[in-house]
Amino acid sequence: MLLLLANLIAVSLFLSCPWWVLKREFGGAGVLAGTFGVIDPQELGIPDSLAIGWIPWLSGAWVLLALCSSWALLIRERQLRARWLYSLGIGGLLLFGLGLLRFYGAIGAVNGVALAEGILPARLPLRRFSPSLACYASFAYALLLLLLGRLQLPGGKAFLVRWRQIVVPLSALGLAVAVGAVVVWILRPGLGASPDLTLFENLTTKLDLITYTFQLLFSPLTHLSGLFQSLLLATPLVFTGLAVAFGFQAGLFNIGAPGQLTMGAIATMLVGVYLSGPGWLTLPLSILAAAAGGALWGGIPGWLKARFGTHEVINTIMMNYIAASIFLFLISANQYRFFGYPVTLPFKAPGPEARSYEIRPESRLPTVLELLGLQGSGAGELSWAWPLALLAGVSFYLFWRRWPIQRRLIGSLAVGLLGYLLGGILPGWPVEVPAGLAVIRFNGAFLIALLAVAVVNFYLWRTIEGYELRAMGLSPKAAEYAGVNLGQKQILAMAVSGALAGLAATHYVLGAGIEEYRLKQSLPANVGFDGIAVALMGQNSPLGITLTALLFGVLLTGGLQLNLELGISRELVTTLQALIVLFIAAGGLLPTYFTDPLQAAQVEMDAQRALAPSGEKEEIPLGPSSGPPSTPQPQS
Repeated sequence: MLLLLANLIAVSLFLSCPWWVLKREFGGAGVLAGTFGVIDPQELGIPDSLAIGWIPWLSGAWVLLALCSSWALLIRERQLRARWLYSLGIGGLLLFGLGLLRFYGAIGAVNGVALAEGILPARLPLRRFSPSLACYASFAYALLLLLLGRLQLPGGKAFLVRWRQIVVPLSALGLAVAVGAVVVWILRPGLGASPDLTLFENLTTKLDLITYTFQLLFSPLTHLSGLFQSLLLATPLVFTGLAVAFGFQAGLFNIGAPGQLTMGAIATMLVGVYLSGPGWLTLPLSILAAAAGGALWGGIPGWLKARFGTHEVINTIMMNYIAASIFLFLISANQYRFFGYPVTLPFKAPGPEARSYEIRPESRLPTVLELLGLQGSGAGELSWAWPLALLAGVSFYLFWRRWPIQRRLIGSLAVGLLGYLLGGILPGWPVEVPAGLAVIRFNGAFLIALLAVAVVNFYLWRTIEGYELRAMGLSPKAAEYAGVNLGQKQILAMAVSGALAGLAATHYVLGAGIEEYRLKQSLPANVGFDGIAVALMGQNSPLGITLTALLFGVLLTGGLQLNLELGISRELVTTLQALIVLFIAAGGLLPTYFTDPLQAAQVEMDAQRALAPSGEKEEIPLGPSSGPPSTPQPQS
């Protein structure tokens, strides 16, 4: 019944929502094409030669497909039902592709004639055209049919539960987007809405507003400068997300990432400003200082918990306040009185602003453009050194999968070094760097973040020590009974977690993530709290954290454009982040076997019993409690 209701909603969307935006002006108003014709609330006008008569036929085809899927859901035989749903899903994808071809072909025909007549690209008759809500809904519907087809086969539910680390975040993201759409609906009128329009036309402009809002939020993915800006904002989130997740894996809630980031920033500033020497020495030492500062600040609550049993949440919160006070003490003034005696500090740079002296040039992280051999905007030559090094290293790692992990890592590093040397010899590729791309301070801290992701993933899932740490997180008493030194592991986990948070300071201080190569009062230490949301949505896995940080970076970048064009506050992005955390905590409102490992294991066993030949079913345990659990082993 629920699936039939979903089909009814899909048909309603296909009929009532706009399929395409034929033209859009700054501010959002556009010309919309739907099942029942064109809606042009601001009378922007479109050429008569634009061929869009096929849109009602396309909409009718999707309605027919939805009716066929409703009939398929009533088929009793599961295999036949699955085949029908698969066929309809594939047909939907083909129909979606056909619609895109017809749309862009029609737009290209009109704009091509205008270009041939000498009209400038900025004055073409059709500008900023795009798919709209019904088009996106049709694509999602085709994917839903394919998923439903898979669920009809034996083990379908287990297949979905097996991917729960992706399903739960996606469900939470979808719910957050739905609630965010309601907020946008309430915040402002539709794009181009007016009392002169009919109720249906005003409804269509509201739907267009929601679609355009999320198009703007995700627009950074469509151009290079937006992607660079998103990665710039995602870099510190990767560090702090890893820091929080590392604590979670050990059963510890490290809420002190802001303080650890702050102490890492202070430490890296001290080395970067006051240690002179060649860059090959001072830059690595500055990076290590950031990690050491954070590790020290994270290790103290770990030691307090191991020695006295005090809760790490209370301790890390208090350590945040102490770190903030030390930070302000060092860079807000140089003259203090201590027990009546004047004391002079050397850290604050001259001027009214609370900031340190600049980092020495040899201790600064280069930008990604500089790593690629490009210097500022204009013409340049792209160096092959780093791209070839990464390609060679990753290819070696993936190709020699049967080798032991240690050999693969050493081999990847060696091959990557050879690729770097070879790429440096090859002639560069001529490119033109736009001015908007050159001003973005996307720096080498991103590469450090990727290295941290690889190291954390290797440690947690490829080493015995990581296995012991995860065992402590799942069941401390069982881990202790098995011989794990809990106190030692708690101190280590908090120190490593603090080091990861401290490394985020390399982005801000050594990479000029706060616009200058120095420590400033505007250091955004609160990004440490954002790491909690990143870790939760990333399901505490390094890859999930990286993707989630990128998502948040895209949303933050898109929020700027949203505020500029539609006047919707950037706080909408904060609201979406909060909603994502809320729905993650609620398990994406999914059944409990998606969030409860024991119930998930039961689903897997039920699927195995259903798939096993009749003679072997009796050998499969009935459930997790039907026998002694097997001893888990770390992956090799």
